[in-house]
Amino acid sequence: MKLLSQPRLTLFLISTLFFSANVSAIEITPLVGHRNGGDFVDTDTDIEHTIENSEMYGLIIGWPLDKSHDMEIYYSHQSSKLKSINVTLPTFSNTTDIPLTVDYLHIGGTAPITDTGPVLTFVTGGLGFAYLSPDITELQSELRASFSIGLGLKYLITKNIALRLETRGLATLFSSNSALFCNGGCSLSVNGSLFWQAEVFAGVGFKF
Repeated sequence: MKLLSQPRLTLFLISTLFFSANVSAIEITPLVGHRNGGDFVDTDTDIEHTIENSEMYGLIIGWPLDKSHDMEIYYSHQSSKLKSINVTLPTFSNTTDIPLTVDYLHIGGTAPITDTGPVLTFVTGGLGFAYLSPDITELQSELRASFSIGLGLKYLITKNIALRLETRGLATLFSSNSALFCNGGCSLSVNGSLFWQAEVFAGVGFKF
């Protein structure tokens, strides 16, 4: 059973945008980039399983908190696969690559490093959730708390249009020896409390 569907994530973003419509300015930044996979270590076999590196895309909605700081909602999506997992289910038993989507939804903001001239640099961070969804019907998705931190820059093309470049690290929280993707059987038991991914992306922000 899926804990949270893609349409619900999208609906949450849209409703948040409407909620934010009364602030003085909203900046919407579609983005595209590349995300490294991240690794899980199976506690039963001590084998490391990797999520394959792949493209990611998403959206950032930002608005000013004060003169120097912005609040932001960050959403991103990655379609990939988790390699060489031993899946044991009533209808399927084999070692396979599991198709996997990874979505992040965070609320956070930016703080300036430099804030003069056409090139602005900043640090960014956020707190929220990660949603890991295997594309095998019998396996259950995982919704976990996560956080992110990053460095970025904006090049102001005009007053209302900016090119944004950013690198961001994302960490998802797991209790030690967590079992993942369980539904009448579990696919993976992992050791460690954090699952890490890193990404670089570019986008064009439009301020309204």
